[in-house]
Amino acid sequence: MVATLKPAVGYLRNSDNKQKDNHSEGIQKRMITEKAKQEGYDIIKWRFDEAVSGYRKRASKRKNMQLLLDDAKEVDAIFFYDESRLTRKIYDFQREIYLPIKDRFPKIKFYSSESTSGEWDPNDPLVQAKLVFAAEESNIKSKRAKDAQLSILANNDSDKPSRPGTRTPVGYDLVEGILMPNADSPIVTRIFDMASWGYSNEKIKDILNTEQVKTKHISRWHSSTIDYILKNIVYAGHLSWYVKQSQSSMSDIKNEDLEPFKDVHEPIISPVMFSVVTQVKSYKKRYGKLETSFFLRNLLYCSQCNTAFKTKDNSPKGKSGKYQVYRCQNCKININADDIHAEVKTDLSKKWTSNLHQMIDESKSALSGWMKTLKVWKKSVEQTEERILFNERMLGQQEEQEDIVTIFKSSKELIKEEKLKINQAIEKIELLNNDEALLVVYSHFKKADISSLSNNELRTLYLTFIDKIQVTYSRDKDFKLSINYRLNPFVDLETSTGQITEELMKQLPEKPKDLKMKK
Repeated sequence: MVATLKPAVGYLRNSDNKQKDNHSEGIQKRMITEKAKQEGYDIIKWRFDEAVSGYRKRASKRKNMQLLLDDAKEVDAIFFYDESRLTRKIYDFQREIYLPIKDRFPKIKFYSSESTSGEWDPNDPLVQAKLVFAAEESNIKSKRAKDAQLSILANNDSDKPSRPGTRTPVGYDLVEGILMPNADSPIVTRIFDMASWGYSNEKIKDILNTEQVKTKHISRWHSSTIDYILKNIVYAGHLSWYVKQSQSSMSDIKNEDLEPFKDVHEPIISPVMFSVVTQVKSYKKRYGKLETSFFLRNLLYCSQCNTAFKTKDNSPKGKSGKYQVYRCQNCKININADDIHAEVKTDLSKKWTSNLHQMIDESKSALSGWMKTLKVWKKSVEQTEERILFNERMLGQQEEQEDIVTIFKSSKELIKEEKLKINQAIEKIELLNNDEALLVVYSHFKKADISSLSNNELRTLYLTFIDKIQVTYSRDKDFKLSINYRLNPFVDLETSTGQITEELMKQLPEKPKDLKMKK
């Protein structure tokens, strides 16, 4: 009688699509499958984190690694190739994946295809040694790469530094150390264009693969590749390298940890468009998914109680979207989504044909106002910094007290952070506050035919150009709208300026005398 094999899941990871050594997908699968059979298991599903770094990305941040937490309730074991496929950080897999699974499902087992000693145990000294070795191997590679980059930068006297030995970005060729746009650059332009209209990385990837779009080095697109392109300031004509020795994921890296070199090669994307795409990408975190038929979610407010309308789909099964409504839960009022969508679209279409130069003038006025506010705060922060440094010098002439030294240290760090935020906001305003830059932004959005926009495109347009919609309604279900349009499309910049002001009002000892606050 043949023994029944128990169900198991196999986890794979590589850090590069081109890996052909022992970490290739094929070799990992074969070794895991053989090990599973030896232990009496059948791999019923695979989880593959493709082109994902185990050094830059923690275990709990990897999409397919996260899925193991749900898979554990369906299987009896989890198999992997070796410790380096789990992590390059030593402890994150054990703390974030292994222990939570063991807490919920104590009987589940873990196996390494390279182990000959049965069940995998993270407390085994040999296993711990392998985890340390895997982490050290990545640290050494990373340090060598960074040292090489810093060496090139230190020995380069040119006003336009050449690019250290890293992989050339999609859309560029490296000619005598300088990046030059190539025949693939229109693909990059198209990726940014789709992203500016709210298309997700996943959607962009699917479109490119369906159309069989290929570059010199990419035959199949992945979401991670799209994400890397959209975050890479190289495409705006700038270079930067991460020079701080840390194990943060790339998404956690702060701007102060980057060494920037601006306008050193021909951009594929204007800095303004790069800023627009960065803002649109932030909408998902703030407002939820953009691919929705509820275009006005987060924008509609009840005039009676001033609370935001909720969304509800009352459609019968099989007729999704037929009976969608916006609902004020306080006042128990439902408004048909199609009716209110048509009203807003008609109103926006009329505004859309208004004078382009008037919209630009309104934006310049708002940007100038923010700039004035930020410069007032910058002066106040610098004065506070001078007082802190003076008091610290005076303390140095006396017997130092540890608690006071700590206060000075934290105060200086806080001032440094606030100065950085202010300078970054000022830099953005300087970039955008001119006729040419604003014309790029408005022309990009105004060229669209509103009547033919898709769900995500409409939602992106509304979130960018509408601040708030007040809904007044009567008992016969008739309604009137009061639409508050934004003077400019720079939602993130307006928000960050407001946050800086709010933070400094709390943190600085006094408000600047020449600061005008909105009533």
